Amino acid sequence: MLESRKLLEDTRLELFGFGPHLMIDGYHANAEKLADFELIRQVLDQLPEEMEMTKVLPPVVQRYPAMPGQAEGITGVVIIAESHIAIHTFPSQRFISVDIFSCKEFDLGKALKQVVEHFEIGRYETYLINRGKEYPKDIELARQIVAGEREYVEARIG
Repeated sequence: MLESRKLLEDTRLELFGFGPHLMIDGYHANAEKLADFELIRQVLDQLPEEMEMTKVLPPVVQRYPAMPGQAEGITGVVIIAESHIAIHTFPSQRFISVDIFSCKEFDLGKALKQVVEHFEIGRYETYLINRGKEYPKDIELARQIVAGEREYVEARIG
């Protein structure tokens, strides 16, 4: 069952700099799906196209065994022209960690919805950061944003 909070579907975040990095931590996911090597490969293979990104190489997916103090799981990554998408699953903990980093804007809500539905995530946390804030797409805008952030931090710490 999906958490009742809204799925970033109508997110109107100010994105700037090099590009957005969406991170998803999923809890209470379907353990069988988290252990499904082929499903993880398929998601990594299809998600770039669904997000209008350009796959550079086929996905690489690797199962790793449990080590002392660690859980076994599956890690996969697909390199896209815009950057990368990575998935890390821990079936016995019913936990999944997903990173979607792109140098261009993408539909954050759609990406989140796809991941939540594919792995039947019960509860999730999302984090969104703008990478490369001073990347010179619009140098004056980047300067204003960074100056404002520095002023805010200085006011908060001293």
